Amino acid sequence: MAKPPAGAAKSSRTLIAPAPGAGLGRYARALDAMTPEPQAATRGAKEVQLYQQAAPSVVLIISEDGIGSGALISADGKIVTNQHVVGEDEEVGVIFKPAGEGTAVTDADIRPAKVIRRDAVSDLAIVQVAEVPPTVKPLTLGGAADVEVGADVHAIGHPTGQVWTYTRGIVSQIRRDFAWDGYGDVEHKAAVIIQTQTPINPGNSGGPLLNDDLKIVGINSFGSEGEGLNFAVSGDDVKALLAAKTDRMPAKAASQKTKASAAACKPMTLEEWASTSGPKGTSYLVDADCDGEGDFIVFEPKSRREAIRYMFDENGDGEIDAVIVDMDQDGAFDLGLYDTDYDGKPDLKGYFRPGADEPYRYEKIED
Repeated sequence: MAKPPAGAAKSSRTLIAPAPGAGLGRYARALDAMTPEPQAATRGAKEVQLYQQAAPSVVLIISEDGIGSGALISADGKIVTNQHVVGEDEEVGVIFKPAGEGTAVTDADIRPAKVIRRDAVSDLAIVQVAEVPPTVKPLTLGGAADVEVGADVHAIGHPTGQVWTYTRGIVSQIRRDFAWDGYGDVEHKAAVIIQTQTPINPGNSGGPLLNDDLKIVGINSFGSEGEGLNFAVSGDDVKALLAAKTDRMPAKAASQKTKASAAACKPMTLEEWASTSGPKGTSYLVDADCDGEGDFIVFEPKSRREAIRYMFDENGDGEIDAVIVDMDQDGAFDLGLYDTDYDGKPDLKGYFRPGADEPYRYEKIED
Protein backbone atom coordinates (compact mmCIF):
# COMPACT_ATOMS: atom_id res chain seq x y z
CA MET A 1 0.00 0.00 0.00
CA ALA A 2 2.99 2.31 0.11
CA LYS A 3 2.80 5.20 -2.30
CA PRO A 4 5.32 7.88 -3.31
CA PRO A 5 4.88 11.39 -1.98
CA ALA A 6 2.98 13.91 -4.06
CA GLY A 7 5.06 15.81 -6.60
CA ALA A 8 8.10 14.89 -8.64
CA ALA A 9 11.16 13.60 -6.85
CA LYS A 10 14.14 15.91 -6.58
CA SER A 11 17.55 14.47 -7.39
CA SER A 12 20.36 15.12 -4.95
CA ARG A 13 23.14 15.56 -7.53
CA THR A 14 25.13 18.79 -7.77
CA LEU A 15 25.48 19.90 -11.41
CA ILE A 16 28.83 21.41 -12.36
CA ALA A 17 29.81 22.18 -15.94
CA PRO A 18 32.88 20.02 -16.76
CA ALA A 19 35.87 21.39 -18.63
CA PRO A 20 36.18 20.31 -22.29
CA GLY A 21 38.84 17.84 -23.28
CA ALA A 22 39.62 14.15 -23.19
CA GLY A 23 40.58 11.79 -20.40
CA LEU A 24 40.38 12.46 -16.68
CA GLY A 25 41.53 16.02 -17.21
CA ARG A 26 37.97 16.93 -18.20
CA TYR A 27 36.98 16.54 -14.55
CA ALA A 28 39.60 18.89 -13.14
CA ARG A 29 37.41 21.99 -13.28
CA ALA A 30 34.79 20.31 -11.11
CA LEU A 31 37.32 20.10 -8.28
CA ASP A 32 37.48 23.89 -8.06
CA ALA A 33 34.04 23.77 -6.41
CA MET A 34 35.02 21.18 -3.83
CA THR A 35 35.34 22.40 -0.24
CA PRO A 36 37.07 20.22 2.36
CA GLU A 37 34.90 19.46 5.38
CA PRO A 38 36.85 20.40 8.53
CA GLN A 39 36.77 17.93 11.40
CA ALA A 40 33.84 18.72 13.69
CA ALA A 41 34.28 18.92 17.42
CA THR A 42 30.62 18.39 18.25
CA ARG A 43 30.17 14.78 17.16
CA GLY A 44 29.57 12.21 19.88
CA ALA A 45 32.07 9.44 20.51
CA LYS A 46 29.98 6.86 18.64
CA GLU A 47 29.49 9.16 15.67
CA VAL A 48 33.19 10.08 15.57
CA GLN A 49 34.17 6.41 15.46
CA LEU A 50 31.56 5.59 12.82
CA TYR A 51 32.68 8.48 10.62
CA GLN A 52 36.36 7.60 10.97
CA GLN A 53 35.71 3.98 10.02
CA ALA A 54 33.28 4.60 7.16
CA ALA A 55 34.46 7.83 5.50
CA PRO A 56 37.55 6.34 3.75
CA SER A 57 35.21 3.92 1.93
CA VAL A 58 33.01 6.76 0.64
CA VAL A 59 34.24 8.18 -2.66
CA LEU A 60 33.69 11.33 -4.66
CA ILE A 61 32.46 10.56 -8.19
CA ILE A 62 32.94 13.05 -11.01
CA SER A 63 31.05 12.52 -14.27
CA GLU A 64 30.51 14.59 -17.40
CA ASP A 65 27.43 16.16 -15.78
CA GLY A 66 28.54 16.84 -12.22
CA ILE A 67 29.49 15.19 -8.95
CA GLY A 68 28.00 12.61 -6.63
CA SER A 69 28.93 10.10 -3.98
CA GLY A 70 29.63 6.38 -3.95
CA ALA A 71 30.54 3.57 -1.55
CA LEU A 72 33.21 0.89 -1.92
CA ILE A 73 31.57 -2.53 -1.52
CA SER A 74 34.27 -4.99 -2.62
CA ALA A 75 38.02 -5.38 -2.27
CA ASP A 76 38.39 -5.57 -6.07
CA GLY A 77 37.17 -2.00 -6.49
CA LYS A 78 33.42 -2.21 -7.03
CA ILE A 79 31.60 0.97 -6.00
CA VAL A 80 27.86 1.49 -5.82
CA THR A 81 26.28 4.83 -6.68
CA ASN A 82 23.17 6.21 -8.41
CA GLN A 83 22.65 5.76 -12.13
CA HIS A 84 21.81 9.44 -12.45
CA VAL A 85 25.25 10.27 -11.00
CA VAL A 86 27.12 8.47 -13.81
CA GLY A 87 24.56 9.40 -16.47
CA GLU A 88 25.47 7.88 -19.83
CA ASP A 89 29.22 7.92 -19.18
CA GLU A 90 31.20 4.73 -19.72
CA GLU A 91 34.00 6.04 -17.50
CA VAL A 92 33.93 8.39 -14.51
CA GLY A 93 36.48 9.85 -12.14
CA VAL A 94 36.72 8.53 -8.58
CA ILE A 95 38.52 10.13 -5.64
CA PHE A 96 39.17 8.37 -2.34
CA LYS A 97 39.28 10.45 0.83
CA PRO A 98 42.69 12.02 1.57
CA ALA A 99 44.31 10.80 4.76
CA GLY A 100 44.28 14.20 6.44
CA GLU A 101 40.88 15.48 7.58
CA GLY A 102 40.02 18.65 5.65
CA THR A 103 42.73 18.11 3.01
CA ALA A 104 41.76 19.54 -0.37
CA VAL A 105 41.44 17.13 -3.31
CA THR A 106 43.21 17.78 -6.60
CA ASP A 107 43.13 16.36 -10.10
CA ALA A 108 46.12 14.20 -9.13
CA ASP A 109 43.77 12.27 -6.81
CA ILE A 110 41.42 11.22 -9.64
CA ARG A 111 41.30 7.52 -10.53
CA PRO A 112 39.52 6.24 -13.64
CA ALA A 113 36.55 3.93 -13.03
CA LYS A 114 34.54 1.92 -15.53
CA VAL A 115 30.76 1.85 -15.33
CA ILE A 116 30.14 -1.91 -15.37
CA ARG A 117 26.42 -2.19 -14.56
CA ARG A 118 23.37 0.09 -14.56
CA ASP A 119 19.84 -0.28 -13.34
CA ALA A 120 18.02 2.82 -14.53
CA VAL A 121 14.78 1.47 -13.04
CA SER A 122 16.03 1.51 -9.44
CA ASP A 123 18.51 4.34 -10.25
CA LEU A 124 21.59 2.35 -9.26
CA ALA A 125 24.94 1.79 -10.92
CA ILE A 126 28.17 -0.10 -10.22
CA VAL A 127 31.53 1.37 -11.18
CA GLN A 128 34.91 -0.27 -10.71
CA VAL A 129 38.38 1.12 -10.12
CA ALA A 130 41.45 -0.91 -11.01
CA GLU A 131 43.16 -0.37 -7.67
CA VAL A 132 41.95 0.44 -4.16
CA PRO A 133 44.20 2.27 -1.68
CA PRO A 134 45.71 -0.38 0.63
CA THR A 135 44.29 1.17 3.80
CA VAL A 136 40.69 1.38 2.50
CA LYS A 137 38.32 -1.46 3.33
CA PRO A 138 34.93 -2.08 1.68
CA LEU A 139 31.75 -1.44 3.60
CA THR A 140 29.38 -4.35 4.30
CA LEU A 141 26.24 -4.37 2.19
CA GLY A 142 23.09 -4.89 4.26
CA GLY A 143 19.42 -4.13 3.55
CA ALA A 144 16.02 -3.34 5.00
CA ALA A 145 16.28 -6.23 7.47
CA ASP A 146 19.20 -4.41 9.14
CA VAL A 147 17.21 -1.32 10.11
CA GLU A 148 13.89 -0.45 11.77
CA VAL A 149 11.59 2.55 11.72
CA GLY A 150 12.82 4.93 14.40
CA ALA A 151 16.42 3.67 14.25
CA ASP A 152 19.40 5.99 13.86
CA VAL A 153 21.01 6.09 10.42
CA HIS A 154 24.05 7.95 9.13
CA ALA A 155 25.01 9.46 5.78
CA ILE A 156 28.37 10.50 4.38
CA GLY A 157 28.63 12.34 1.08
CA HIS A 158 29.48 15.56 -0.68
CA PRO A 159 26.48 17.89 -0.36
CA THR A 160 26.77 21.03 -2.52
CA GLY A 161 30.49 20.39 -2.89
CA GLN A 162 31.23 20.08 0.85
CA VAL A 163 33.24 16.88 0.55
CA TRP A 164 33.06 14.03 3.09
CA THR A 165 30.27 15.54 5.15
CA TYR A 166 28.64 13.48 7.91
CA THR A 167 24.95 13.75 8.87
CA ARG A 168 22.72 11.72 11.14
CA GLY A 169 18.97 11.14 11.33
CA ILE A 170 16.33 8.47 11.81
CA VAL A 171 14.35 6.09 9.65
CA SER A 172 10.86 7.46 9.08
CA GLN A 173 9.44 4.45 7.23
CA ILE A 174 10.37 1.45 5.09
CA ARG A 175 8.33 1.40 1.88
CA ARG A 176 8.05 -1.53 -0.51
CA ASP A 177 7.38 -1.54 -4.27
CA PHE A 178 7.95 2.21 -4.28
CA ALA A 179 7.77 4.26 -7.49
CA TRP A 180 8.93 7.80 -8.19
CA ASP A 181 9.62 10.13 -11.12
CA GLY A 182 13.17 11.09 -12.09
CA TYR A 183 14.85 13.24 -14.70
CA GLY A 184 13.06 13.54 -18.05
CA ASP A 185 9.91 11.82 -16.78
CA VAL A 186 11.81 8.57 -16.19
CA GLU A 187 9.74 6.21 -14.08
CA HIS A 188 11.78 4.62 -11.29
CA LYS A 189 10.80 1.76 -9.02
CA ALA A 190 12.59 -0.11 -6.23
CA ALA A 191 11.70 -3.21 -4.26
CA VAL A 192 12.40 -1.35 -1.02
CA ILE A 193 12.88 2.34 -0.26
CA ILE A 194 14.04 3.62 3.13
CA GLN A 195 12.52 6.98 4.01
CA THR A 196 14.66 9.04 6.37
CA GLN A 197 14.84 12.35 8.17
CA THR A 198 18.59 12.35 7.61
CA PRO A 199 19.62 15.72 6.11
CA ILE A 200 20.39 15.10 2.43
CA ASN A 201 21.47 17.77 -0.07
CA PRO A 202 22.69 17.95 -3.70
CA GLY A 203 25.91 15.94 -3.95
CA ASN A 204 24.80 13.25 -1.48
CA SER A 205 23.34 11.15 -4.30
CA GLY A 206 24.91 7.70 -4.47
CA GLY A 207 26.36 7.85 -0.97
CA PRO A 208 25.69 5.23 1.70
CA LEU A 209 22.98 5.28 4.33
CA LEU A 210 24.54 3.37 7.24
CA ASN A 211 23.17 1.75 10.37
CA ASP A 212 25.00 1.76 13.71
CA ASP A 213 26.81 -1.46 12.72
CA LEU A 214 28.39 0.23 9.67
CA LYS A 215 26.23 -1.74 7.24
CA ILE A 216 24.99 -0.05 4.09
CA VAL A 217 21.21 -0.25 4.43
CA GLY A 218 20.54 2.03 1.47
CA ILE A 219 21.92 4.37 -1.17
CA ASN A 220 20.81 7.99 -0.73
CA SER A 221 18.99 8.76 -3.95
CA PHE A 222 16.36 11.51 -3.91
CA GLY A 223 14.30 13.90 -1.87
CA SER A 224 10.81 15.23 -2.17
CA GLU A 225 8.94 18.39 -1.31
CA GLY A 226 8.42 18.70 2.40
CA GLU A 227 10.59 18.87 5.48
CA GLY A 228 12.77 15.84 6.14
CA LEU A 229 11.49 13.76 3.20
CA ASN A 230 14.55 11.93 1.87
CA PHE A 231 14.79 8.48 0.36
CA ALA A 232 17.42 5.77 -0.07
CA VAL A 233 17.22 2.78 -2.40
CA SER A 234 17.77 -0.24 -0.18
CA GLY A 235 20.78 -2.51 -0.08
CA ASP A 236 18.44 -5.30 -1.19
CA ASP A 237 18.12 -3.58 -4.58
CA VAL A 238 21.90 -3.18 -4.75
CA LYS A 239 22.31 -6.93 -4.20
CA ALA A 240 19.85 -7.59 -7.03
CA LEU A 241 21.92 -5.36 -9.33
CA LEU A 242 25.14 -7.16 -8.41
CA ALA A 243 23.49 -10.47 -9.29
CA ALA A 244 22.17 -9.19 -12.63
CA LYS A 245 23.89 -10.14 -15.87
CA THR A 246 22.68 -7.22 -17.96
CA ASP A 247 21.70 -3.58 -17.57
CA ARG A 248 18.06 -2.71 -16.92
CA MET A 249 16.33 0.26 -18.51
CA PRO A 250 13.00 1.80 -17.43
CA ALA A 251 9.77 1.79 -19.36
CA LYS A 252 9.04 5.11 -20.99
CA ALA A 253 7.05 7.54 -18.92
CA ALA A 254 3.32 7.55 -19.31
CA SER A 255 1.83 9.73 -22.04
CA GLN A 256 0.29 13.06 -21.19
CA LYS A 257 -3.13 11.50 -21.75
CA THR A 258 -2.34 8.71 -19.28
CA LYS A 259 -0.99 11.20 -16.79
CA ALA A 260 -4.07 13.35 -17.17
CA SER A 261 -6.24 10.30 -16.50
CA ALA A 262 -4.21 9.50 -13.41
CA ALA A 263 -4.57 13.07 -12.21
CA ALA A 264 -8.33 12.78 -12.66
CA CYS A 265 -8.45 9.66 -10.46
CA LYS A 266 -10.67 10.15 -7.45
CA PRO A 267 -10.53 7.85 -4.40
CA MET A 268 -13.51 5.52 -4.26
CA THR A 269 -15.02 3.18 -1.68
CA LEU A 270 -14.85 -0.51 -2.55
CA GLU A 271 -16.61 -1.80 0.58
CA GLU A 272 -18.24 -0.42 3.72
CA TRP A 273 -19.47 -1.99 6.93
CA ALA A 274 -20.78 -0.99 10.35
CA SER A 275 -18.60 -1.53 13.39
CA THR A 276 -19.56 -4.46 15.59
CA SER A 277 -17.43 -3.55 18.62
CA GLY A 278 -15.95 -0.43 20.15
CA PRO A 279 -17.09 3.03 19.00
CA LYS A 280 -20.10 3.01 16.70
CA GLY A 281 -19.49 4.08 13.16
CA THR A 282 -18.74 2.93 9.61
CA SER A 283 -15.55 1.58 8.06
CA TYR A 284 -14.68 2.09 4.39
CA LEU A 285 -12.16 0.20 2.24
CA VAL A 286 -10.70 2.90 -0.04
CA ASP A 287 -9.06 2.56 -3.45
CA ALA A 288 -6.92 5.71 -3.58
CA ASP A 289 -5.14 5.15 -6.93
CA CYS A 290 -7.97 3.72 -9.04
CA ASP A 291 -6.33 0.34 -9.57
CA GLY A 292 -9.32 -1.61 -8.26
CA GLU A 293 -7.58 -2.67 -5.04
CA GLY A 294 -8.03 -1.35 -1.51
CA ASP A 295 -5.22 0.87 -0.23
CA PHE A 296 -6.41 1.65 3.30
CA ILE A 297 -9.41 1.57 5.64
CA VAL A 298 -11.09 4.67 7.06
CA PHE A 299 -13.21 4.47 10.20
CA GLU A 300 -15.72 7.31 10.61
CA PRO A 301 -17.36 7.34 14.06
CA LYS A 302 -20.90 8.50 14.68
CA SER A 303 -19.82 10.52 17.70
CA ARG A 304 -17.96 13.81 17.23
CA ARG A 305 -16.01 12.94 20.34
CA GLU A 306 -14.37 9.93 18.69
CA ALA A 307 -11.40 10.08 16.31
CA ILE A 308 -11.39 9.31 12.59
CA ARG A 309 -8.86 6.54 11.96
CA TYR A 310 -6.95 5.66 8.80
CA MET A 311 -5.59 2.09 8.88
CA PHE A 312 -2.85 0.66 6.67
CA ASP A 313 -1.33 -2.76 6.01
CA GLU A 314 2.22 -1.76 5.02
CA ASN A 315 3.74 -5.24 4.62
CA GLY A 316 0.77 -6.91 2.91
CA ASP A 317 0.17 -9.63 5.50
CA GLY A 318 -3.49 -8.76 5.98
CA GLU A 319 -2.95 -7.18 9.41
CA ILE A 320 -3.18 -3.49 10.28
CA ASP A 321 0.27 -2.17 11.22
CA ALA A 322 -0.17 1.62 10.94
CA VAL A 323 -3.04 3.74 12.26
CA ILE A 324 -3.22 7.49 11.56
CA VAL A 325 -5.63 9.41 13.77
CA ASP A 326 -7.60 12.62 13.18
CA MET A 327 -8.52 13.23 16.80
CA ASP A 328 -10.72 16.31 16.38
CA GLN A 329 -12.24 15.40 12.98
CA ASP A 330 -10.87 18.55 11.32
CA GLY A 331 -9.52 16.72 8.26
CA ALA A 332 -5.88 16.86 9.41
CA PHE A 333 -3.73 14.04 10.82
CA ASP A 334 -2.75 14.40 14.47
CA LEU A 335 -1.08 11.18 15.56
CA GLY A 336 0.29 7.99 14.03
CA LEU A 337 0.81 4.60 15.69
CA TYR A 338 3.14 2.17 13.93
CA ASP A 339 3.86 -1.53 14.44
CA THR A 340 7.32 -1.61 12.89
CA ASP A 341 8.17 -5.20 13.86
CA TYR A 342 4.72 -6.53 12.88
CA ASP A 343 4.07 -8.25 16.21
CA GLY A 344 0.55 -6.83 16.57
CA LYS A 345 1.53 -4.02 18.98
CA PRO A 346 2.47 -0.43 18.06
CA ASP A 347 6.04 0.43 19.02
CA LEU A 348 6.43 3.87 17.42
CA LYS A 349 4.41 7.06 17.71
CA GLY A 350 4.48 9.87 15.14
CA TYR A 351 3.35 13.48 15.66
CA PHE A 352 1.98 15.58 12.78
CA ARG A 353 2.04 19.29 12.20
CA PRO A 354 -1.34 20.71 11.02
CA GLY A 355 -1.98 19.77 7.40
CA ALA A 356 1.16 17.63 7.05
CA ASP A 357 1.15 14.17 5.42
CA GLU A 358 4.21 12.88 7.30
CA PRO A 359 5.14 13.11 11.01
CA TYR A 360 7.69 15.74 11.97
CA ARG A 361 8.73 13.79 15.07
CA TYR A 362 8.78 10.14 16.12
CA GLU A 363 8.83 8.67 19.61
CA LYS A 364 9.41 5.04 20.57
CA ILE A 365 6.69 3.38 22.64
CA GLU A 366 8.25 1.54 25.51
CA ASP A 367 6.92 -1.88 26.52
